[in-house]
Amino acid sequence: MLYAVLKAIHLFGVVLLVGNVIVTLIWKLGADRTGEPSVIAFGQRLVTLTDWWFTLGGVVLILIGGYGAAWVAGLDPFGVHWLVWGQILFGFSGLLWALILIPAQIRQARQAISFEATGVIPTEYWRDARRWTWWGILAIVPLLGAIWIMIAKPTEAPAEPAGRLNRDKQEQIPRAWTVSTEAQLRLTRRAST
Repeated sequence: MLYAVLKAIHLFGVVLLVGNVIVTLIWKLGADRTGEPSVIAFGQRLVTLTDWWFTLGGVVLILIGGYGAAWVAGLDPFGVHWLVWGQILFGFSGLLWALILIPAQIRQARQAISFEATGVIPTEYWRDARRWTWWGILAIVPLLGAIWIMIAKPTEAPAEPAGRLNRDKQEQIPRAWTVSTEAQLRLTRRAST
């Protein structure tokens, strides 16, 4: 039961993080396209607000749920190939946010306060907006890659020997599936004792 709760927390965090990142990009682009200082300033405030609540909140839930579920399942998060690669992609995206996107976002938020009052959008805002957009799109790609890895669970090891055939379909069961199934069986046995 604890494993299922932690996995649900992890998945809820993924939905919050990735959903917010993609939706924020789309509606910020829409606000910028209006060219209206008050609309753009409002949009920029919401970018900052949603990043604090949903993006950062999603990251915290991903970490708590992911590491917790791995621990409960008896998996080494730094020893299982697909978990390592998922963390690398997640970390790479986080670095792009921390080093490029958040500083640009902070500058844009400060500029928005000024141009909302004056009605004049400086060229620096548009430069930062373009930079934020392109680096933001680039930062989404590794997140999507991490999601694929967590679902597909590709392995380095060759498929299991013929002794682990699926008798109904007569095809080999991928090792990643058996690892997840074995972890689930361990959890079920623990719960029943």
